[in-house]
Amino acid sequence: MAYSTFTLPGVLQTFGLTAHTGTDLFAGVAPLPLSPTARAVLAQNQPLASLINTEKAWSELVIAPVLAEVWQRSGHRISLYSGVPFDVDPAADLTGVCDFILGRGPHLPYVTAPVVVVVEAKKEDIPGGYGQCAAAMVAARRFNLRERSDGSDVFGCVSNGASWKFLRLRGADLAVDLPQYSLDAADRLVGIFLHLLGAPATP
Repeated sequence: MAYSTFTLPGVLQTFGLTAHTGTDLFAGVAPLPLSPTARAVLAQNQPLASLINTEKAWSELVIAPVLAEVWQRSGHRISLYSGVPFDVDPAADLTGVCDFILGRGPHLPYVTAPVVVVVEAKKEDIPGGYGQCAAAMVAARRFNLRERSDGSDVFGCVSNGASWKFLRLRGADLAVDLPQYSLDAADRLVGIFLHLLGAPATP
């Protein structure tokens, strides 16, 4: 069973988690204005992604450029992976390919701990991606602990390109962020990702 086969109720039952919403996880995180290059790319790509309107188009034309801006604004001090296998615990069905994985640098040819953010790009409704994202977050925490790295909070994000929703796994508690960010708030998204990665922004 891969991450994509998990539903939210299945993740909660299988891994003994509880879920709740109603918390603004990033109320104190300031937005980071996009670079002129990123603004131009998103302004050009968003209409095309809407026209094609497939998961692959939104992933390549919108989600990837937003995350590339995070990498750029970190001064290339974070790691960013796209479409890589993340087979952490086959016995627990925590296997499969993650759309995007972000972590603290340095960037190497393979995923290294600590993995602090997992982004799952889903075309369907945002809540429909919670299960897949939560399962990948459980795997990320196990991966971090196995590599003797950070075993604290793990964050995930479900996005279809137009909308973005964050989740936090702390112990057995899965918190679903109250706000749902639109692409118009891309500066907030970049600020949040850099905050999660502990990477100060560069001009």
